[in-house]
Amino acid sequence: MKEIKVNALSPYSVIVTSTNSQLNFWLEHKKLNRLFVITDDNVDLLYGDYFNSIKSKIIGKYVLKAGEESKKIETVLDIYRCLLKHNIDRKCTILAFGGGVVGDIAGFVASTFKRGTNLVYIPTTLIAQTDSSVGGKNGFNLDGIKNVIGTFYQPSLVYVDVNLLKTLDADNFKNGMAEVIKYGFALDDNLFRYIEQNKRAILEREIDKLKYIVAECIKLKAAVVEKDELDLGERHILNFGHTIGHALETISDFKIMHGEAVALGMVYESYIALKRNLIDQDLLERLIKILKYFDLQTTADIENYNDFKQAILKDKKNVDSLLKIVLPVGLGRAIITTDVKVDTIIQNMKELSRR
Repeated sequence: MKEIKVNALSPYSVIVTSTNSQLNFWLEHKKLNRLFVITDDNVDLLYGDYFNSIKSKIIGKYVLKAGEESKKIETVLDIYRCLLKHNIDRKCTILAFGGGVVGDIAGFVASTFKRGTNLVYIPTTLIAQTDSSVGGKNGFNLDGIKNVIGTFYQPSLVYVDVNLLKTLDADNFKNGMAEVIKYGFALDDNLFRYIEQNKRAILEREIDKLKYIVAECIKLKAAVVEKDELDLGERHILNFGHTIGHALETISDFKIMHGEAVALGMVYESYIALKRNLIDQDLLERLIKILKYFDLQTTADIENYNDFKQAILKDKKNVDSLLKIVLPVGLGRAIITTDVKVDTIIQNMKELSRR
């Protein structure tokens, strides 16, 4: 078991373990005794008995349909009504048990219902364990724009049980590996080398390897969040691959999974960096090689670049009509810049796709 402390304005602990046997201890430690669980139908089917040891603490449950289509205002309103029906008050705790969609929706609900309740994350996917459950971001999609409505709201506790990854389907596992690779390539050269050197064991989901990469990603994210909790500047470094990736998600009507889109975004953004002599060809090839090893696409078939252009211009990170993009400047290092025009991005994307 490893405890990682996130020193946000409201500090909290992230527990990285491979069992649920310590969950009750940490809930008691945080004095969280009345829980309302929000999960999805896939997780509920697989892990309906996960909370058997703490049944007495659970006072209600809401099960949403798995998938990005649930990230909408109608889901939020339905959960509010369910909370009212169960007489949930501000001393209760919303427990998000699932992947990124469950976490985003539950986090938003916890931050807004009766002006805020306690919040606990138990992330069940690799992408949620390494990324979305830490940092306080939440939200939902509106009119095809990803996470355009949301708040910053830190949890009371994040309990990461990597054993839950054993039953994760292959698509969701590779989806999460894209974010893990992002952390190494943009922030930590040692992590990237570890992934390269242990790729087979990671792919086979050896528990010790999973615990290591999950804990390292959480440490990296916590360090960035502590410097820029409200995502006003430095935290944008975590968006490597996301500027292009989010636009690709949008024009696919979210048929492309988030991690797959980020993988594509990392390749295209790295190619832009190559064209600017910020990285060399060998480094780009290393990125492409490791992404392909985990069965992630490295080029996209874009039918309508005008739709792509409109989607990228609506990115919520843009400020004063300036497009923010993260470019690597070496292994484990990246910069945030507004010095890349959208037409240049499209030109470079077309060029790389023809190679």
